[in-house]
Amino acid sequence: MAWEAVDLADLDRDGRYKLLTGSVIPRPIAWVTTRMPDGRTNLAPYSQFIIISANPGLLGFSIGSRSAGDKDTLTHLKREGEMVINTTPESCAELIQETSREFGSDVSEIDKFGLETVASIKVRPPRLARSAIQFECRVDQLIQLGGSTLVVGHVLLMHIADGLRNKSNHIDHKLYRPLGRIGGRRYTRLSEIIDV
Repeated sequence: MAWEAVDLADLDRDGRYKLLTGSVIPRPIAWVTTRMPDGRTNLAPYSQFIIISANPGLLGFSIGSRSAGDKDTLTHLKREGEMVINTTPESCAELIQETSREFGSDVSEIDKFGLETVASIKVRPPRLARSAIQFECRVDQLIQLGGSTLVVGHVLLMHIADGLRNKSNHIDHKLYRPLGRIGGRRYTRLSEIIDV
């Protein structure tokens, strides 16, 4: 096997983004709901989130910068300090793409696309009804790293669709079927699970 050495410093932001997001795959999508100032719900997808810690339960995702200032999700998180990270079912690829478009800060994607929500228990933003697993989170930290902000969320409560969790706390991945992000407008399904 031969390799091509690529110095990311030689690329512009767009080039670095494409190479990194096309290589670190598949990525679980965080479909984040936050509360707008008027009480309505903002919804935005982020093409990757990670487990930062299991004790306590901390999840993280990155919000990139934009020239016009903070993205709506970051603005709401700074003000409210609460969110729900909703996982994405594989049937929602088109909807994820639609909700990723930049709308005015006065637009609720929940209202625009007629999405059903379910009240949360420990935070004010609601959960997406079609999401099989949802994490109610309080902001633990907002960390500026380069041109992005790492959002660290402390998981206060998980909601798991009936039948996905067994008595040993294992998730049935064949029933769960989350959508993964590859790059650009490309997504992936869990089409095969390999047990070793």
